[in-house]
Amino acid sequence: MTSSREETAVVIIGAGVAGLTLATFLQKSGVPCVVLERRHRAYIELRQRAGVVDARGVQMFERWGLADRLLAGPIAQTIDYRVNGRGRVFKIIADDGSAGRFCTQQMLISNLLREFIDAMSGNIRFNVTDAVIRNEENHRPQVTYSDASGSHELVCDYIVGCDGDRGISRSSIPPGTLTKYSHEFGYAWLAALVDAPVTGHPIMGVSDYGCVAQLPRGPHRSRYYLQCALSDGPEDWPDQRLWDEIRLRLCDKTIENATVHDKFFVPLRCVVYSPMQYGNLFLAGDAAHLVPPASAKGMNLALGDVDVLAEALLLAVRDDDLSALKNYSATCLPRIWNYQDFSVWMTDMMHDAGDPTQQGTFRQMTARARLDNLINSSTAARLHSEYHRGTN
Repeated sequence: MTSSREETAVVIIGAGVAGLTLATFLQKSGVPCVVLERRHRAYIELRQRAGVVDARGVQMFERWGLADRLLAGPIAQTIDYRVNGRGRVFKIIADDGSAGRFCTQQMLISNLLREFIDAMSGNIRFNVTDAVIRNEENHRPQVTYSDASGSHELVCDYIVGCDGDRGISRSSIPPGTLTKYSHEFGYAWLAALVDAPVTGHPIMGVSDYGCVAQLPRGPHRSRYYLQCALSDGPEDWPDQRLWDEIRLRLCDKTIENATVHDKFFVPLRCVVYSPMQYGNLFLAGDAAHLVPPASAKGMNLALGDVDVLAEALLLAVRDDDLSALKNYSATCLPRIWNYQDFSVWMTDMMHDAGDPTQQGTFRQMTARARLDNLINSSTAARLHSEYHRGTN
């Protein structure tokens, strides 16, 4: 076992969408960086998560000259809002012609890895263990870690934590430094990856039996989401119950059972940590904030963080201009709070409009009135489109 000591400009913790996007932008700009990832490459390439890059994210990749190589999948511009089986297709309004893309996390990660490693000879270390961050005032930051070849020390100018809600980056910040703001919805979503493609439009559905959604995950699969209790686990949802509930909530007896590849449970919550930085450590994505999946904004907020942070790091490293880095939190947080508001609105609407035993018939009917407005009011439709496109 050997020990090594290296220097670089930026160390990025986590090789998810946020970490790899930031690394690719920096590498393309000639800023040295190293990515540390605790999982192996195959694991992160196969992980199935978010499936929509909104219009703002698409524009960001276009600005960096990478959209054609990184984004794939059909245009995301419609949603079938169903109430008790009655479908009404909402078309996202885009006056400038820009649109989001259905691009699974699996595909985007694979494309980013190919671009960063194969095309750009980027530096990424997989299977990292025992990582420790040192981010002390008046000292250059350091990250120590271990892998199969021994122990290592990376000395850098800046550290970016893209390692999620349970990663080491945020936990390395001294207690009491950050303020946590959170909201718990009191229920969860069961997420099931199935061999059943979306045959028409992506579905966000409600019925008197609860909320259900079907979103594409490639040409042959989709992800179903069903409202469930916080206490539910896999033993409560065998495959037959899953399909029975899908048919019941979509009011469609013709839906056939298909292979279920995985199931996981997501407690619905909103979380924001402020500030999103401490010393020379900067938090991005789920390390800094969480939104419920009903809004489809988790990955897109992470990309928004990266967009701001990449430009700020370029100014700092190239021009020794620290002003944008110092204002990173102040720049990102207003947008994050705006989309937290959208996430709460969207989540409450879709769940209140469903099973009346949850919030009562009054809340059910007012939520369904809000859904009607999306179809009947051009003003409501335009605002809703802005949020979905990420341009609000």
